[in-house]
Amino acid sequence: MSKIKRLIILDLNGLLIHRVHKSLYVKCKPLFEEQYNLRNLPRPERKGNFAVWLRPNVKEFLEWLLKHFHVAIWSSVLYHNIAPIVEALLPDEHERPRLLFWWNQEHCFTEDNPTAIDPTNTKLFFKRLTSVWDTVDINERWLMNQPSNIDLRDHTLLIDDNKLKVRDNPIHTAIHPRTWKLFELNDDNTDIKIYKDKVLENDGQLMKWLEGLLEWNGTVSEYVEKHPYIDPPLEEIEKEPNNSWSSGWD
Repeated sequence: MSKIKRLIILDLNGLLIHRVHKSLYVKCKPLFEEQYNLRNLPRPERKGNFAVWLRPNVKEFLEWLLKHFHVAIWSSVLYHNIAPIVEALLPDEHERPRLLFWWNQEHCFTEDNPTAIDPTNTKLFFKRLTSVWDTVDINERWLMNQPSNIDLRDHTLLIDDNKLKVRDNPIHTAIHPRTWKLFELNDDNTDIKIYKDKVLENDGQLMKWLEGLLEWNGTVSEYVEKHPYIDPPLEEIEKEPNNSWSSGWD
């Protein structure tokens, strides 16, 4: 096992959580309630203006990460949206300081979005690793109890489902798992597909890939180049049907 405790920077939405704005949630609430009652779908947590579903095994996954790596969270959402989610992921307030940092939209580089139609989507956000590497406090904390003569630039990994957000970084410093969605609504919001997911389980794809990184003695970029991350197949659950009398006789 490598003696270096590397830095893993995690995205939130699409990796650790799935969130839906309250306007859409209220609109589709009868459909959601049906799936809750049929035990096809867990109920979300309400966080600000969003319904939030935590990814299966995410808390255990984070605990494992914190044991073996330095861990940080970097999301392009506003601070008031990220704070309650971090609290949900790490409910013990004494555990949160174990994160090397947790950054929000204010730490992203921004550009105007020339193709934006939605007025809430007029900006593009980019996560530049130089912002991390050039922060003295982060470097000092990361270097504690590490081998001598190592550089944080060689041992940082971003995990983000959005490739565009990491476009400004050196090659092979990020991996991009498929965007996690617990479910997808059809175009008119009258039906729902719900997906199985074991990516963060102990024998899941991401855990196995990171276990390989633990054993690796080279740099992060060398490992990423030689061991591309590959998503498992997407699999829809077989939903329990609604067999109540109110659904009518066949």
